[in-house]
Amino acid sequence: METQMTYKWTVPVYPVDAQKAGTELEKITEKHGLLTPEHVVIESKNKKAVLHKCFEWNNEIAAEKYRFRQAQDLIRNIVTVKIGQVETTQPIRAFVSFKQNKEYVSVINVLYTPELQKKMMDSAMKELETFQKKYASLNSLSELMLSIDSSLEKYKNENSS
Repeated sequence: METQMTYKWTVPVYPVDAQKAGTELEKITEKHGLLTPEHVVIESKNKKAVLHKCFEWNNEIAAEKYRFRQAQDLIRNIVTVKIGQVETTQPIRAFVSFKQNKEYVSVINVLYTPELQKKMMDSAMKELETFQKKYASLNSLSELMLSIDSSLEKYKNENSS
């Protein structure tokens, strides 16, 4: 049984209609048996390909963007296991971001700055909402989703002013 899906972009930044992009991704999945970023790039190299305009094909510019991505990965992957004299129960990110991974702040600054603590809590709540949207179709998580709903509602009520 084939089910038709309707697509839209969560953030409309791509120069291709979302429906066309989604349909193209379905075709790539059918062709390769699964969908990987490598398959998408390979199938988009031709200038007439539906998703071609979604990529930077100038190698010099693409290489620079890739290095920025590597720097983001590096920053996101460094953790701390001890803050001052206190050992953490588990490794925590040493730097956190509040602006789409473009600016990072030391976790120590967050711990000692109420405004940054609030920003981090706001960010955590947005991530919970994203988690809910991503896994809403899994009935086995319904109890967890109710708990998240309750936490989000409580946070919104406590912080609405």
